[in-house]
Amino acid sequence: MTMKTNRCTGDCAACGKCKGANLLQEMNDRKTKLVQLPEDFRPDQGEGIGIAFDIGTTTVVGTLWDLSAGEHLLTQARTNPQNTYGADVISRINYCEDHPERFEKLQSLILQCLEDLASSLLKKAGRDKDQILRVVIAGNSTMSHIVTGHSPASLARAPFQPAYTGPVIRRGREMLSCMNPDGEVFVVPNIAGHVGGDITAGLIASRLKEKKDLVLFIDIGTNGEIVLTDGCQMLACSTAAGPAFEGAAIHQGMRAAAGAIEAVRIEEGTVFFRTIEERVPAGICGSGLIDAIAEMKKIGIINKSGRLLLPTDKKGDPFSQDIAGRLRETDGIREFVLVFREDQDDIVITQKDIREVQLAKGAIAAGISLMLQQAGRKAEEIQQVLVAGAFGNFIDKASAMEIGLLPDLPMERVESIGNAAGNGAGMVLLSMAEQQLALDIPEITRHLELATCDNFQEEYLKAMSF
Repeated sequence: MTMKTNRCTGDCAACGKCKGANLLQEMNDRKTKLVQLPEDFRPDQGEGIGIAFDIGTTTVVGTLWDLSAGEHLLTQARTNPQNTYGADVISRINYCEDHPERFEKLQSLILQCLEDLASSLLKKAGRDKDQILRVVIAGNSTMSHIVTGHSPASLARAPFQPAYTGPVIRRGREMLSCMNPDGEVFVVPNIAGHVGGDITAGLIASRLKEKKDLVLFIDIGTNGEIVLTDGCQMLACSTAAGPAFEGAAIHQGMRAAAGAIEAVRIEEGTVFFRTIEERVPAGICGSGLIDAIAEMKKIGIINKSGRLLLPTDKKGDPFSQDIAGRLRETDGIREFVLVFREDQDDIVITQKDIREVQLAKGAIAAGISLMLQQAGRKAEEIQQVLVAGAFGNFIDKASAMEIGLLPDLPMERVESIGNAAGNGAGMVLLSMAEQQLALDIPEITRHLELATCDNFQEEYLKAMSF
């Protein structure tokens, strides 16, 4: 991979692009390039067109399909407009709980987002809204509750029971004006309180029900959903990973947009990086963050507890001059400089950033450990790890293993499967057989509530270590 060296001046000589280039904060991000259905999939729907929506906490993706041909026409994405009212689902639940007018605001925002996405897709495809005869919506549990008009308040407190179960099926006139009023809207059913219809859709796309070996499915996002199957049973859980892997809660974090540092390597004391679209570095996104911390761990500037070491902390062999020059303390905060910049603040990884990653990866690793314990299996027995989501598609597997985000397994056992939720929603849109599978999966999946596990805190604390 081509990477830039470690100093940025902000001019064209440094990046090869125009200094004033727009960093594209809007959500035409790389989720739109991950549409891929299983080879054995066969559509069985009729005429017209349809849209599959994947509603995430951070991003909403809409995919336009030709129902008769099973052909993918267009995909677009937008930032979830609810993010103004909280970066994670619990924040949004707290915002609208006991405030009907606030709940209506959140519902109105997401419905308008779907309308806008649909209108944009139709315009680009040269189609009319009356041709949209089916819409399928897959979202995490909170998003599914809000878009369908169900209060998500019960999801924020034990025992985290949903306000509704099963699918929601409505006519276009009842829910969306961007489609044929007689068309059908199908909201994919959730599996449990915090294991939503997006995971149901992801399991459909990954064909997890058909797996015979011990297989782990992970969707890494603001929530980390994990499903484990051994061919006889499916276990599912959800962990509160937080928004760190989305670039939020990180000092100079940003979404995976142009200019975001997406890959980092440290070789012989020199820091190399790559930015999305090879733009001037503007911040760091999740994949770059994992790379950076993995590399920092490997060269010994992060210890097992996650403490960022300064040159004065080092015993034995000192850090190289270049690395030592990047370690500093600013206003009492330890930080490591990734990119020196002349006209702006340097791009750094702070001690707090490292702690945020520890919390996120610890939650996911603890969930995996507890699921394996419930199944009576060991990590080394896992034959395949399926990493879903746009973020999972771009992380470096070796870096994820280095920091303990993924189990330490032979690299060939780990596979990134892209936007599985969006792909599964498309399959449900195009096939009544897959729609029936969407109804079946919640019935055959056993949910593990991690908060009720006696050893959760013990496993969580252990998993936070490097």
